[in-house]
Order: sequence, then structure tokens, then C-alpha cells
Amino acid sequence: MNKINKELYQKLALEFYGDTHVHAQNLKAGLREEVEEVCTATSRENLIDELGDVLWYVTILADNAGLELGDVMLANINKLERRALNGK
Repeated sequence: MNKINKELYQKLALEFYGDTHVHAQNLKAGLREEVEEVCTATSRENLIDELGDVLWYVTILADNAGLELGDVMLANINKLERRALNGK
């Protein structure tokens, strides 16, 4: 697979989540751990792996909140536009 859209990614990511996942009871702790690994990534490949892990956690957290990635993405762009209009 060379390309993937947000809907397919969200569907596939959810297939790898379950009650037995190491951070199933505390997804935010797993996200925090992966963000720390992004901060210490030492190569392009390592950065891609760790950003993928962050994306997975964001996807699962969004789904648990009843959100789709597209909702989160659009809200972020809208926030960035508001900031830009306010000179930030």
C-alpha cells in the first residue's frame, strides 16, 4: 500500500486496539510515551515510526471520544486560521 486516506487509516488503526493493549486503560500515558520517543528520534525512519505511533494513539483517543480524524483535522485548521488572523 503506497497511499492511505484518513478514513481507511482510522478503520485499520482501530483493528489493532483492544482491551488487552498495554495502555488500554490509560491511552494518554501511551501517547505521552510516544511523544517522548518522537522528541528523541535520531533518524528519519525512527521519526516516521514514532510519529506513526503518535498518530495511532490520537486516532484511538479521537474514536473513543466519538470523533473522526477529519473532525480533529478540520478543527485544528480552523484554530490555526483564527490564530493567524489574530497575528499569532
